[in-house]
Amino acid sequence: MKKNLRNLMMLSLVAGTLTMTSCRDAEDKKDEPAEPMQNEMHQDDDMEDMDHSSQGEMKNYQGEAMNAEFKDENTAEAYELYVGIKDALVNTDAETTQSKAQELAETEASEEVTSAAMKIADTDDVNKQREAFSELTTAMEKQLEGALASGEIYKQYCPMAFEGKGDYWFSNSKDIFNPYYGDKMLKCGRVDDTIK
Repeated sequence: MKKNLRNLMMLSLVAGTLTMTSCRDAEDKKDEPAEPMQNEMHQDDDMEDMDHSSQGEMKNYQGEAMNAEFKDENTAEAYELYVGIKDALVNTDAETTQSKAQELAETEASEEVTSAAMKIADTDDVNKQREAFSELTTAMEKQLEGALASGEIYKQYCPMAFEGKGDYWFSNSKDIFNPYYGDKMLKCGRVDDTIK
């Protein structure tokens, strides 16, 4: 019985270690396809003791300067507010996320973008905001198709988001600042595509 318990504890420790390091390895494997993870890192208080070399960077995170110009002013405004929502989620700031989402819902964006933005604006639960942000990203991608006059937008991917299903977001920079995990796994992800 003790031997089985010891084996179970050892397997749990190994599985946990592999899960925590898988995202760090993702940056080293930018050219390889993502492998879905079986377990998501949850934002539990016991995670605070983990060593995250980028935590200080996250606390001062203000977002990246936009290097893209749009053909349409409404799309430019919608994308700027989308990035504001993303940045607020990186900082795990539910109040700013709500505020930016409300602003986005009031712009002349597509109906899908407006609907997803309202879902974010209607809750102060950051986990629900992150789920709705996934929908917003899908809707925003449709609005970004063929919308750039110049510059680039980076489509980024976290293989661990949503219990290993993975998910995307858009960024002005190739640098990874993960809106699905904030300071828990700030650098988890990779650039998956570039919109030009």
